[in-house]
Amino acid sequence: MIAVDIVRAVLVACVPVVATRSLPAVYALSFLMATAGVLFDPARLAILPEIVPPKRLLRANSLLSTGENLTEILGWASAGLLLASLSTTVAFQLDAVTFGVSAVALGLMRYREPDRATRGRTARSFGRELKEGFGLLHGDRRLRENTVMIVVCTAGLGAVYPLTFFFALHVLGGGAGTFSALEAVVGAGFFIGSLALVALAPQVHKGRAMIGGLAVMGACIAVFAVSWSVWSAAVPLAIFGIANAVVLIAVDTYLQEIVPHSIRGRVLAMRFTITQGMYAFSVLLGAALAGVFRAPALLIAAGAVLSLSSLTGLILPTVRDS
Repeated sequence: MIAVDIVRAVLVACVPVVATRSLPAVYALSFLMATAGVLFDPARLAILPEIVPPKRLLRANSLLSTGENLTEILGWASAGLLLASLSTTVAFQLDAVTFGVSAVALGLMRYREPDRATRGRTARSFGRELKEGFGLLHGDRRLRENTVMIVVCTAGLGAVYPLTFFFALHVLGGGAGTFSALEAVVGAGFFIGSLALVALAPQVHKGRAMIGGLAVMGACIAVFAVSWSVWSAAVPLAIFGIANAVVLIAVDTYLQEIVPHSIRGRVLAMRFTITQGMYAFSVLLGAALAGVFRAPALLIAAGAVLSLSSLTGLILPTVRDS
């Protein structure tokens, strides 16, 4: 994670320099930063169970999610102020510094490394463990069924993002500002949901949280699709954000609990790649279909897919009983 943060700091710092010379190079830097994120996020999820007691894992994930969401909200707000008062170059340089601060914080974190024998054995058998990680993802019924549910979820969830923009533009008669306001409402709901789980963690049944949260997300998108103003859209989107936080935190915690620590990072990275691949495909499909069909109808269809993922989880016993 430290290495990834250092790499991301360098990449972000290069953006304003490269942007004046080549736009395709900026896309390449963006791709590399996203790739680095694919390495960082599974590693972050994998290491948490090693430093947090099992009984506090759900609460720790909730606190982590709350902190991430809060920094994102503050980051969006500060980005506008920075761009208004300083140059774009300075804004990117400050962004690069934040990755450096993250690397330093990780370096100061107390974490006991595996003993040398374990590290050596891991290094010698990396290919075998990579294959073992894929085998566990495919062969473990709990992992397989949970992954099926989440892949169905991302098939609907990815389309919601571009469709929300088209909805704000063509139905609500707004533009980028309206879209930003809608996304801010979702972010606020996510923050509230994460914060609520901090207090309610001991009473949360992860299987019910996943299934119920997905059902609520699907229903909220359907209600959002028939809204007529930003204010009427705010309520279902806020509840959508709350439910999204509940689902995400419950899923992350469940995976951390059931995957063996020795291959947790590899298994989570493979699963992350699968789900993010489906998400990207869904985003592209949603944007393409928006040029043919009306955004409200497509949002209702996306909500139906989210509800289908809830039904999938309800049918699958390992998800239902998790």
